[in-house]
Amino acid sequence: MEEHYTLFFNDIDQRDLPLVGGKGANLGEMTKAGFPVPYGFCVTTASYQEFLRANNLPAYIAETIKDVGLDTIKTIGSAIRERLRMAEIPQSVKEAVLQSLQKSGTQHYYAVRSSATAEDLAFASFAGQQDTYLNIKGEEEILDAVRNCWASLFTDRAILYRMQNGIDQEKVYMSVVIQKMIFPEVSGIMFTTDPVSGHRGLISIDAGYGLGEALVSGLVSPDIYTFNKASGQIQSKSIAEKKLAILPVLGGGTEKVAITGEKATRQVLDDTLIQDLAKLGKTIEQHFGCPQDIEWCLSPGPSADGSPTLSILQSRAITSLYPLPTPLPQDDALHVYVSLNHIQVMTDPISPLGIDMLRLMLPFDKGARSAEEYQRVKEAAGRVYIDISEILALKTPRKVFPLFFKNVDALAAEAMAELINRPGFTDRIKKDAKTAQAFQAFLKHIVFKAIQTLLFKKPESAVTFANEYIERWVGEAEKAIAQAKPGIERLETIMKTADFTKGFKDLMPKLLPAIASFKALENWEEKLLGSRNCTSVLVTGLEGNITTEMGLLIGDLADQVRCSPDLMDELAKADYGTLLTRIHNLPGHEAFKKSFHSFMARYDMRAAGEIDIAKDRWIENPEPLAKSILSIVHSAPEGIHRQEYQLTKEKALQAADDLVKEVERKHGKLKAGIMRRLIRIVRNYLPVREHPKYLIMKLILICKRAFLAEAKLLVEKGLLATEKDIFYVNFWELYQAIQNNSSLIGLVEQRKEEYRHYKKLSAPRLLTSDGEEPKASYQRENLPSGSLIGMPVSSGRIEGIAKVVTDPAEASVNKGEILVAPFTDPGWTPLFINASGLVMEVGGLLTHGTVVAREYGIPAVVGIADATKKIKTGQRIRVEGDAGYVLILEE
Repeated sequence: MEEHYTLFFNDIDQRDLPLVGGKGANLGEMTKAGFPVPYGFCVTTASYQEFLRANNLPAYIAETIKDVGLDTIKTIGSAIRERLRMAEIPQSVKEAVLQSLQKSGTQHYYAVRSSATAEDLAFASFAGQQDTYLNIKGEEEILDAVRNCWASLFTDRAILYRMQNGIDQEKVYMSVVIQKMIFPEVSGIMFTTDPVSGHRGLISIDAGYGLGEALVSGLVSPDIYTFNKASGQIQSKSIAEKKLAILPVLGGGTEKVAITGEKATRQVLDDTLIQDLAKLGKTIEQHFGCPQDIEWCLSPGPSADGSPTLSILQSRAITSLYPLPTPLPQDDALHVYVSLNHIQVMTDPISPLGIDMLRLMLPFDKGARSAEEYQRVKEAAGRVYIDISEILALKTPRKVFPLFFKNVDALAAEAMAELINRPGFTDRIKKDAKTAQAFQAFLKHIVFKAIQTLLFKKPESAVTFANEYIERWVGEAEKAIAQAKPGIERLETIMKTADFTKGFKDLMPKLLPAIASFKALENWEEKLLGSRNCTSVLVTGLEGNITTEMGLLIGDLADQVRCSPDLMDELAKADYGTLLTRIHNLPGHEAFKKSFHSFMARYDMRAAGEIDIAKDRWIENPEPLAKSILSIVHSAPEGIHRQEYQLTKEKALQAADDLVKEVERKHGKLKAGIMRRLIRIVRNYLPVREHPKYLIMKLILICKRAFLAEAKLLVEKGLLATEKDIFYVNFWELYQAIQNNSSLIGLVEQRKEEYRHYKKLSAPRLLTSDGEEPKASYQRENLPSGSLIGMPVSSGRIEGIAKVVTDPAEASVNKGEILVAPFTDPGWTPLFINASGLVMEVGGLLTHGTVVAREYGIPAVVGIADATKKIKTGQRIRVEGDAGYVLILEE
């Protein structure tokens, strides 16, 4: 086994990750590919395991770590590290390491770095979680550094990180990278994608003097250069004042050295070096097939002209980026995607089957028979994105769409307008004449019917029409599903049942007149009377809104429950799975039972996050409903809901009457008649706006029951572990599994891990095929008075109480406080658990604090000079992570 105790870089590739960890595998992969990686070798995980075995440590670690929690991390981690540092390295391992060191040259200095097997996984980057030792020379010194690296697998921050990412503490092993030390004049970090905007077409380079540790640990603010991949040109440069460098010391170790004079403000890299470095970054990215975070350095060259030597010290996948919507487009055009999750106000990830259920319902991609064939409805990190590129390619929709979208999501509309108005947008946007014609034909049909409705139809029948329409469709869907044979026939029937194209065509003409009339009323009232008071009132208290009626009926149920201690007891019991049965079996209370049964028959399919088929419906888990009823019982007087609704309706009708009379008095009967027609349309058609989604949810529940029936058969065959696991596979994977009688168990476990990761990501409202997350632009010159201006590095806005910390060992952050620090390094990680925002005095795009802030999804602004002096603990502040400033709100 000795040959497995060490491996040289040129013998390693990605397949060796279990032996050499993420860092080691990447270094070996790059060495084999011919990239300029300093020579070195890895002490493999076999060495680590032999070290543990020889010292009887596995049982000790397992027993010690099993009960680790937030309150015991420090004690447990310290105990394990001390035990490992005191243990003897087995002779067989020691000899293998020293033999490899002899081949490399014992006269050299080395960097000794940890490389864990869970490091740089698809969903977690362990950068900075374990220890690194620089400028180490000598056999005993190297062996000590190796043992210390093994021990650092159990630092507080490493244990915490594994806890947060659901990684088994006992199944992570440590390899150690021993790499020839480079003594650089300049070093830094390169993102092959802009880490703030996510733009895949940009490369961001941080550069500073000396070793890269100063940049990574956030001790200095680096120069930042942005390179455009498409043009091959430097797009922007931000030259920082470099006050500090970390340099190696002769004889071992490092020291901090002050930088003064002209050198402090000089551009670190000249333009030629920036371009050379960016081109190398592109090549590395292409090799690994995904955006990379690359550590690099420049050292004095051996050549006569003194040109510097460029070395790559590490490359890892960037795990904090929001993924591109898939399937990826097969062209070079710009695609624009809008989040259906934001439109539906449910930003949590959706199950794979839930995503495909929405795809089957939407009037796009109707020929698709596999996940790869979806062209309009995409998926990214469990969210649904609709490709609106071909709509925005058309002149009129391009002008109208952002205005319309303000009714859906104002921030998305603003970001969309900013994107559309960029120079060159219309040149790059995806165009397709056939799609444009199909879209126009689809829209033409709806608009034509909407105009007919607006001008000629009697609006008073709208709610009755919608209710009858839903009842008919639901009845037909239930019949079709019930008659379908299990297996492929049932799946094909689900596809037909879910297709909501006809529903959009039939119901949208009822909604558009209401929206148009509402806008017209607002404008006419303002134009004719100089106010908007009446319009805002007359659209309340609408009759027939199916969601409003649900609220009223819940209030009615509460009024019945409040009179009965027995009913209150049943609703309060924690065993909600049996609630419906318990109510059915309860003696007496026939009036409540009838009301409750009627309510559930109508609203059985409701749920929080209901657009995801996987979410429990009220019929499956009535806990939310029961608690809502009890909340009303305890917090509201009897009948108040009906009284308030009646009062609202009366005020609305009075406002409508006043508006017509005022217009007639001031502008005559003709305009008053038009107003009256608009009011009738709004009052009668606006309530129908909830009916389409109501119908969609009814269909989702019908299809869900059919899917669960299929799942039961799969579980019986051993192809699925539990029935609810069916939601973790997409429709076409399920289709193929049923067709081929193949297992889905392994795929489900992978999807569950993906879902846990996706839940941590903050989904953007708008995305482009470049990976950019367009946001509403802010004018820096219009910032509020007193703004502390810095660099935006993690998006979002947060207000909270500031906690100024200069030493993490002597401080804590309470839940919701905003961490204000001079800089942060991995030792600060526990403080991020409670922090709701981050402010730092120095830092760049890849300092520890900014990386963690992005991973935690908390707003962050860095580079604010003297922030720890200008901001005091206890002050209320606002952190603007998009605009890049901090505002002190209260002393």
